[in-house]
Amino acid sequence: MLDLIELEERLGEFLAENRYGLVDFQVTGSGRKRTFSLFVERDDGSPADLSDCAALSPRVKLFLESQMAFNDDSTLLVSSPGVDRLLKRDVDFERFAGESVTVSLRVEGRKLTLAGELLARDDDSLKLKTNELPPELDGEMGITTGDGVISLPRGLIKAVRLRAGAQL
Repeated sequence: MLDLIELEERLGEFLAENRYGLVDFQVTGSGRKRTFSLFVERDDGSPADLSDCAALSPRVKLFLESQMAFNDDSTLLVSSPGVDRLLKRDVDFERFAGESVTVSLRVEGRKLTLAGELLARDDDSLKLKTNELPPELDGEMGITTGDGVISLPRGLIKAVRLRAGAQL
């Protein structure tokens, strides 16, 4: 079987050929009992609906079987990313700049979640407009603040998700 990074790349290409975009791909379980979870959107960026997911499922299953990744003990879930859509790719951060997001961090062994307006992301950091940062973290591990803008080093960020009500 391919490694998961290569499988995700091939799956993204397959979905693009079928006029869909791969928002997120997760594999849970081990051995023959794996669950493949795909979160997809239409190629125009609009959310996939139930009929899209139902139509894609058998095609994705055949694709995963052709890649020697899927077997009779595997489970496939194809879904729209939903209102708390995960942002992973550079195009996601560009598309949703100005939207309300939550950012999950791990700082010094602590899990933190911040909410605010996504301003930008570059190779080094994510910029978030918020007043939620605990003052004791300013300057810690490369976190900087100023004028209500927080710069978070990418290495601390575990996940960035849209908040309910953001424009899809």
